[in-house]
Amino acid sequence: MAVYQISRIQIRRGQANSGTGLPQLASGEMAWAVDTQELYIGSGAVSEGAPAVSNIKVITQTDLSLTGNILSTIQYIYKYTNSGINTGITATAPTLQTLSSKLDSIVSTKDFGTAGDDATDDTAALQRAILQLFLNAAGPASSTSSNRVVLNIPAGTFYITSTIYIPSYATIIGAGMDKTIIDYHPPQITITGSIAFGGASLTTTSANSAYNGYFITGPGIPNGTTITGATAGTSFTLNNQSTAAETNASYILTYPGPAVQFVNDSSSIGSYDPQVSQSITQCRQVIMKELTIQTATGNNTLMQMNSVKDSVFEHIKLIGGWTGNTTSIGINMTGVTNLVTCTYNIFRNIVFTGHNYCVYDSSYDISNNIFSNCHFTNSFQGISLGASWTQTANTPNGPCQTEIINSRFYNIRQQGVYIGAGSGNMTSGCIFQNVGCNGGGNALAQYPQVYYASYGNSSFNDQSDRFNDLGNPNQGTAPYALVPYVPEFSGHVRYTSFGVNKLYLAQTTSAYISIIKLPFAFLATPTYNYTSGALNGTSTGPTGSIGYAIDYIYNSLTSNYTRRGTINITADAVNKTVTMTDEYDFTVTGSSNSTTLDFAVGFVDYSGATTTNTPWTLVLSYQNTFDSGNLIFSYTSVS
Repeated sequence: MAVYQISRIQIRRGQANSGTGLPQLASGEMAWAVDTQELYIGSGAVSEGAPAVSNIKVITQTDLSLTGNILSTIQYIYKYTNSGINTGITATAPTLQTLSSKLDSIVSTKDFGTAGDDATDDTAALQRAILQLFLNAAGPASSTSSNRVVLNIPAGTFYITSTIYIPSYATIIGAGMDKTIIDYHPPQITITGSIAFGGASLTTTSANSAYNGYFITGPGIPNGTTITGATAGTSFTLNNQSTAAETNASYILTYPGPAVQFVNDSSSIGSYDPQVSQSITQCRQVIMKELTIQTATGNNTLMQMNSVKDSVFEHIKLIGGWTGNTTSIGINMTGVTNLVTCTYNIFRNIVFTGHNYCVYDSSYDISNNIFSNCHFTNSFQGISLGASWTQTANTPNGPCQTEIINSRFYNIRQQGVYIGAGSGNMTSGCIFQNVGCNGGGNALAQYPQVYYASYGNSSFNDQSDRFNDLGNPNQGTAPYALVPYVPEFSGHVRYTSFGVNKLYLAQTTSAYISIIKLPFAFLATPTYNYTSGALNGTSTGPTGSIGYAIDYIYNSLTSNYTRRGTINITADAVNKTVTMTDEYDFTVTGSSNSTTLDFAVGFVDYSGATTTNTPWTLVLSYQNTFDSGNLIFSYTSVS
């Protein structure tokens, strides 16, 4: 029979959350919950063949809308179709969780509104994700460790315009270096002003106390200059004196905040406290990896670490905007006391490029930090620790127990590693190439590649390109002719040459032939001026003492003659004295005479001329009147 018209289908309706709630429906009976906008149908009785008496919810458009809860209804079982995997006690009792719970276990910054398109300002959305997960008391920042989740940042470029604050227990993971990029663009304004030579006051109608602390760059302004005060509409006070007089010049003011700032446990949403007064509130147990942080400005720090401890940073690229006249810092580490400081942090596979300082600690007692398999390139200094340290009750030790291992330093203008204070610091298995040469290669070597100003530190098994380029005392052609041998390792340090070296010793008459340059360690950090041909500043060359132990084996090429020995050298640059001993064993047949091979050592000045007045470098020479052979050697130096 055809049905032409039905005016209305009548079903039960009521409120699911009122009175006794939804009643048990008869088989096939439908009911509509007005308050929750849900539709149900009765399953029928067991006698009719139903597996159980119940009401079955029918999915509607409301369930699929923003306010729906279908994902909280659908049950999820891991690998349910794989009979070989049991998630529960038995195969018939699997572990269940709602699909909503399963999806919530993986959280992305996209869930909080980030775009990652390098155009949208993602500052607020990215900060919101971090705060809701790690500072919201109802979220992972609570005392329940099981709530502490991982925040994923997908591939993309995330444009930010102010500092991102990161608290304890944050785990932030990107899609990979150069895949997830946090691109920092701190606010900048351009002003017009005038300044007198040697003045520390910039006259400008743009003066405003809101800019106190901002970096200022422009004509006549030294590197790292900041605004320390303002007379509104009249002038800015600067922390440095100008190097030139300028009138109506253009200057750029840059917001000084770092790209990333770690904050202590006293912080809350909207109130961030980067300072630390006691160890129990230190920022700790942070994990960050698989991302790039970059800025085009040259005066901002990328990662500001105030007393951060017990954290891991891995596979991160830090790209600064250093141009030679700015003060970009990759990682800036500070502390309060030797007990409340940056300590027990691991930096693994971090790439630093374009910084004035890749890693910096000016005057604090940071300790027990490890830099492993890191890459430092195209920067002014690599790692600089304790450069301005002075001993106080809160900082009695200086930076200590810093391990710099299996890392690479390429094209670093000054020192790859500079340790101004502290003990127990070490480099091991590192490679230094074109370091300390102001970008010009070893033909223009000016600075030690590793420098320790204090005792109790060491470098071993490090590889430098400087010995191969400058270790020959007889350079006669470009680019190394008469190049002063600025040592690769200097200050108070014990170091060992990398591997072994081989030299051919020709047969000689009575004359001694120079074969190896051995540099002095500098207790200061003198630099050589290639324009004037003299030392820069007030430095007068090496001022301390140094010792070498050269282990060698000599093999004759024409006779059965082998000699093994140790040459011990002690030199004093102050008193201009040098002593040498040569203790050896040998095997020889026939009329061979071990004493036909002899060594001597003496001073040369920075131009390579023999001297006893202005010693710069030691030169080892030999005399070999019996026959020719090969000298295999390595050495250890203590200064």
